[in-house]
Amino acid sequence: MVFRIKRLRKGVQNIEKVITYCAENIENQNPVLSLNVKGLESGDVGTILDVDYNIACRTGLQCAPLVHEIIGTDKIHGTVRLSMGPFNTESDIDTAIAAIAEVASIRR
Repeated sequence: MVFRIKRLRKGVQNIEKVITYCAENIENQNPVLSLNVKGLESGDVGTILDVDYNIACRTGLQCAPLVHEIIGTDKIHGTVRLSMGPFNTESDIDTAIAAIAEVASIRR
């Protein structure tokens, strides 16, 4: 699963306007990636991913307002959080990366 979350992280970090949080070194972390798209609310990004791409994610402060305060995302209503599971495939990851790239292209 570590390989898959690394692939997702690298893929979204190559997208202009995508910001990742706490993703520099994921060796000892859960397979979770938090991100935002500049110019869009996390809730809007999550809704688009869900409705248009059938990608499940969580948005907002995710029951951790103090963490968001520390990383500076509390003022922008949190982040989009994607989680890997044992049944996610490389195709799922590629789909998520492509979807996030399309969402990021909405804003200039």
